[in-house]
Amino acid sequence: MNPTPNPELDRFREELRGLLARPEVGAELAALAGTPAEDRFPAETYRLLGEHRMLAPAWPRRYGGRDATSAHAAIVQEELSAHGIPDMPFINTITNAGALVLFVADAEQKARFLPSLAAGLATMVVLYTEAEAGSDLASLRTRAERVEDGWRLYGAKWYAVQVRRAGYAVVAARTSERGRAEAGITLFLVALDDPGVTVSLVESLYPDPFYEVLLDGVHVPASDVLGPVDGGWFVLAAALAIERTGVDYIAKATSWLEIAARQVEALDDPVLSDRLASLRTQAAAGRVLAWRMVERQQQGDLNAEEAAMAKWFNSELCVKVAQLALDAGGPADDASVAMLREAPGLTLSAGGSEIMLGIIASSLGLEVAS
Repeated sequence: MNPTPNPELDRFREELRGLLARPEVGAELAALAGTPAEDRFPAETYRLLGEHRMLAPAWPRRYGGRDATSAHAAIVQEELSAHGIPDMPFINTITNAGALVLFVADAEQKARFLPSLAAGLATMVVLYTEAEAGSDLASLRTRAERVEDGWRLYGAKWYAVQVRRAGYAVVAARTSERGRAEAGITLFLVALDDPGVTVSLVESLYPDPFYEVLLDGVHVPASDVLGPVDGGWFVLAAALAIERTGVDYIAKATSWLEIAARQVEALDDPVLSDRLASLRTQAAAGRVLAWRMVERQQQGDLNAEEAAMAKWFNSELCVKVAQLALDAGGPADDASVAMLREAPGLTLSAGGSEIMLGIIASSLGLEVAS
């Protein structure tokens, strides 16, 4: 399924494709091809999109957007993947952190942070996950202690990406132990150049480096509390539903599928060809799910259960496509190995597959094992 037919969306997609087809974009991607994954940031391409207000089109014009819709943002995600442009900075900065700031920040915070993000001049990350608190954020242990001029944060965040380039992070920390665990979480905008922040590499197979971020008495002024104190859980619950539309996952699965298709077709293997046909059908279904969520989001009717379905289906599809690419291309094929290294992490980001299945099961009235 394509988005609901809309000439304006078609024009937007064509304009975006025109920008991404420019020679300077291709030259930058070629120059980055042999660099380490953490350095593979197409800064000039992102700035080009920012200059044309196409990096965050759904944001208000006063913050660098176009006053457009979530469908326009979904098109940006699809085209970045289709053109082979590293999308992790876009996902972290625009889809995750930036969208959260837009959703819950006060006017001063929005004016301070959003324009530079939309212009491609700055990046921002989210720091939620901990060693003992992955998909279950209610278990997080990072704490924030109130001081006279704000807060001080103590704790450790794990499996963070793109941290070394980012200027700020949205950090979830515990501010209260009273009542339910979910009720005592607050979000903070944390400057990553603070002397209390230590960033260390975490060894993994994931193509983008993971980092541990230690927060040792990091000072956060009261003006950088994001949303209500002790109300962060409810903000995150709404934001995660938006992250789980599945658009980024199906965009990646679709671009990977094109690579796998070339490998399979070169072999003329009937078993692999049958798997390819099946995955193409699943990808078509995954796009239906994802774009249904985008349209629901535009209507203000996005619910957590359907978003969980889209996220689970499309992230698991990425694993299947990666496995097909490896089976067709072999372990010596760099593209196939890179897919297989990245795919498992996609099933964990924005909530692991088991969490998604639990949400779906609960919505159907099924008993969920603890």
